[in-house]
Amino acid sequence: MTRYSIYLLALIFFVSPAFGKDPPEGGEGGGKLGLSLELSIDEGIEMVLENNLDIVIQRISPRVEQARIEKEEGIFDKSLFASLEWEDSTTPLNARSTVAAGGRIDVEAETYIANTGVSSLTQLGTEYSLEVSDTWRANTFNNFDFEHDTFAGVKITQPVLKDYGAVATRFRIDLAGKDRDISLHRLKEKVLDTVAGFELAYWDLVLAREELDVKIESLKLAESLLELTRKKFEAEVVARLEVTQAEAGVASRKGAVISARKSVWERENALKIFISGDVYKLKDVEIVPRDPPQLSPVRPGLEDSVKKALGLRPEYLEVKSEIEKKDLEIRYAKNQVFPEIDVEASLGYNGFGVDFGDSLDNLDNNPTWSVGVVFRYPLGNNTARGDLKIARMEAEEAFLKLKLLEQEIILNLDNAIKEIQANRERYEAARVSTTLAEDALEAEEIKLDAGLSTTHNVLEFQEELEEARTVEISALIDFKKALTGLFREEGSLLEEKGIEMAGDL
Repeated sequence: MTRYSIYLLALIFFVSPAFGKDPPEGGEGGGKLGLSLELSIDEGIEMVLENNLDIVIQRISPRVEQARIEKEEGIFDKSLFASLEWEDSTTPLNARSTVAAGGRIDVEAETYIANTGVSSLTQLGTEYSLEVSDTWRANTFNNFDFEHDTFAGVKITQPVLKDYGAVATRFRIDLAGKDRDISLHRLKEKVLDTVAGFELAYWDLVLAREELDVKIESLKLAESLLELTRKKFEAEVVARLEVTQAEAGVASRKGAVISARKSVWERENALKIFISGDVYKLKDVEIVPRDPPQLSPVRPGLEDSVKKALGLRPEYLEVKSEIEKKDLEIRYAKNQVFPEIDVEASLGYNGFGVDFGDSLDNLDNNPTWSVGVVFRYPLGNNTARGDLKIARMEAEEAFLKLKLLEQEIILNLDNAIKEIQANRERYEAARVSTTLAEDALEAEEIKLDAGLSTTHNVLEFQEELEEARTVEISALIDFKKALTGLFREEGSLLEEKGIEMAGDL
């Protein structure tokens, strides 16, 4: 079997077009596109992984979730800010101030405020800003000569309880990370389901073609019998009724062949949707399966299969990721129950001068600092407490879903193993029945030649042989499909086919 690697990162970030790999121009038999396509299971799986639209659609989701992570990480981006204000005011003076101002009843002022700097947030929840501000004023008292008041320093706000630490600051980032993990599990689930669906459709087509071959062979037997019966009738050895019965047998089997061909066409179409993103290109292509069905020496054990499934099944891993996501929500909700206590501090220097440069020159001589505490707490705090209660109940629900899924996995694997064993035994019994039916038909044909049997009897033995062959091939195909079903239930189908998905999966 050809082995090939499909790396998950390439599958997600370097998406090939939906029609990136067209079907080959024909099989080894020299067929051309529009006539026939010989296809092995490995070749078909490679086409599925590159062309199947369900997979193409599903692999967009992890890229979307990765973009959400990058979006949420923007909370730690540094921000450049700047502002400019202008104020023109006239302020009335009270009686005492009027006397002090030499009889003026108001003061006129013009003020400009410019502010710029950089602000950001750390993973501890610390908000800080480095800023420089300049305020220049002119008013009645300084004869409208501008004076500059400058500040340069840092301002910090540090949460102590609520919103402290990475639990709070990285909450949405970590949630987005879990959503990405879940989308990766869903991608693998889609790949598993699609590959399994392709294999089942492949074996259905094999079965339909084998059944068609059986019908054609049965028709040939009936036609040979009809030819022999006509010769006997012409030699006046048998009655006209014998010819009529043989003709009826041929007509009936021609109808069966037509129905079997229709079934082949339907199975081909069911397979084409898996291997191409544009089935119109394959509308006139006959698909010829290259891999014959064979019994495989498989001896599955329930304990080993369950162990594989709990480590590989994407549905199981998805629920585990959901539980981890709920744990994040619980930790965040606990943090939000705390009261909001923030320490605010600033440290910097003030400068003053007749212009901006002059005010910067004496910054070193005028240090300034401040520190304070801000307290906020909603009475009752019902929102935060309700969120915590909801998160805990949802976590319990997710855990119970995981236990339920474990039970379903065990039962499904047990059924799959028993189905494999039953189909193997059914095939072995059907093979014996086919051999006996062949011997019985041969014996009845000898009796017919000796004049000891009738055309009707030979037709019945031919039908029994046709049925036995159909049951035999059906049992063998059911065995192959049951094996695919077991690998799907284990989650090991991709590994069995040599498909390596690198990454967190």
